[in-house]
Amino acid sequence: MVDLERVVTLDELMDRVPEQLVREAEVRRVEESKTIGKKSMSKELSKAKRIREYLRNHPGARNKDAVEELGDFGVTAADVANVKSHQKRTQGSATKSSRPAKAKVESTSSTALTSNGPTINWKELEAGVAFVKIAGSVQRAQHLLIIIDQIKDQIKDC
Repeated sequence: MVDLERVVTLDELMDRVPEQLVREAEVRRVEESKTIGKKSMSKELSKAKRIREYLRNHPGARNKDAVEELGDFGVTAADVANVKSHQKRTQGSATKSSRPAKAKVESTSSTALTSNGPTINWKELEAGVAFVKIAGSVQRAQHLLIIIDQIKDQIKDC
């Protein structure tokens, strides 16, 4: 059974709460209802995150529209422009590759490689790698090959 003497009504409970606490709670409720109107963005979000979220929810929005909506959070037109610019750059790099395509090397047999030229076997490849190591770099090896080629041409002319 319920002890009716101990039952407290909501009105009685409200009478026991100090008026100041009631007012503060009412102010907080009003503030929360305002933020719900702004897509319930929490105060922990940065300006950029707020702008990205706004632009995601309003794809055709102008900078001015975003500033009007997010002005309470200190968002300026320059902030919106920066976020839009950054989004364009990241979208562009995601769709395009900045590196050129690698040359395709096809295997003609288990011991030979080709790249639209003469067939190169593994021993030649290993010798080439050893030559580059001795030269110190690919550029240095190319320079040495040019010098050797010039010496060969001088010998033929003699």
